[in-house]
Amino acid sequence: RRASLGGRMCRALVSALALTLLLATTSDGASSVGCRDLGFTETLVCSKCSRLEEMVKDEQLAKECRGCCSEDVDDAAASVKAASAVLEVCT
Repeated sequence: RRASLGGRMCRALVSALALTLLLATTSDGASSVGCRDLGFTETLVCSKCSRLEEMVKDEQLAKECRGCCSEDVDDAAASVKAASAVLEVCT
């Protein structure tokens, strides 16, 4: 039972990180529809993909993320963070 709870917590963490990544833009080569199907939005910045890879150690997910992200911009608008998010975990 405890292992099952750990697995759910891990999936919840991955889902939460994916939601965080929903602050991104599509880059060249990746269609916005394909990226949306993967769970990424147009506001994704590439620094979030690096952080995702550090946290979940999934090279394929990081590669897909980088295919959908845009380079970070160094201005005040780039530091805007979402006020909240909704996490839905399907079992």
